[in-house]
Order: sequence, then C-alpha cells, then structure tokens
Amino acid sequence: GGPKATLPTSGGSAFTLGPNWGAMEFVSGANISAATNLDITGFVAGYDYIIEIAGSLPATDGVMLEARFSQSTTFDTGSSYSDEGSATATSISLIRVNAGNASTEGLDGVYIIPEPNVGSRTKRIVNASTTYALENGTTRAADYSGAGSFIANTNAIDGVRFFWSSGDWTANGKCYVFRRRLS
Repeated sequence: GGPKATLPTSGGSAFTLGPNWGAMEFVSGANISAATNLDITGFVAGYDYIIEIAGSLPATDGVMLEARFSQSTTFDTGSSYSDEGSATATSISLIRVNAGNASTEGLDGVYIIPEPNVGSRTKRIVNASTTYALENGTTRAADYSGAGSFIANTNAIDGVRFFWSSGDWTANGKCYVFRRRLS
C-alpha cells in the first residue's frame, strides 16, 4: 500500500519521485471582465499550467475560442501556430463548435500548457476536458480535441492569451489558474 518512492524501471532506468512531484497548486482565480483578451502571464519554470474557464460568455454570437502564446511578454500574432484546422495559422482554435452569447449559453473548458519553460520542445496547449459550448439554447460538447502548437521556435513561453474569433468577452464567469510541479 501507499505511494512508492521509486517507480518501476522502464528500459533499465529507475524513476525516482521528489517530495512534491506532481503536486497541484492553486495560482489564482478571477472574475472574467468585459475585455477583448483574457491574458494569463508570469509562467515560471518547473510547472505545467492548467487553466479553467467557467461560465464564460462571449459578446458576439456564434464564435470560437482561440489562443496565442507570449515570449518575453510579447504575444505572437504571426503565422506561428498549428492546429487540426491549419498547418500555419495566426492562433490556435480550441473548439470547433460555436459558443453563443445568450444568458443561457457560453463556454466552459479546462486547458493544459505542458512544460512552457522547457527549451528545445514545441509548446502546446491541450484541451484537458470536453469543452461545452452552448449556442441557440443547445449544449454541444466540442467534438474536437482542442489542441495546437506554437511552431515559430522552441523557446520558453511566459503567457497565454484567450480570445474569441470575433468580438469580446463579457463580464461573466471565472478563470482559475493552477500549476503542477514537474519535480
């Protein structure tokens, strides 16, 4: 019973867990305000980041959630991204169904950014749950994995920007940020 200090070997290498390996930490939570972008910045080394968007509502009807990354506090708006819909794009589409803007619609989702500060690896954002987008009074689970990559370079990223494919966020819902210790 109980956790083991050393995991089974794989290919002859033993994996030893540190005292805080995998520990989930709450970073922050805030109400979503009426704005064009929802920016999360200040990623530090040694963590994966998990972002939950709950009860959000776009100002414009029938939009998709998009993401971009920042390096050295500057968000890249060039053709630096790749997702299922495009080999090169100016952002990552996180859902392939539209979110509505009526009071009974909107979007809820959880997204992971693995190892944002590890050099020499492609940076990604991955939908960690089924994202629910509501439009025209109908709840629709996104049938798309909602993953994408930053393909401009493999340098560290220090933030993520969420925005709608058209229009702004309304002052509805919350954004929670967690981080998971890597060692």
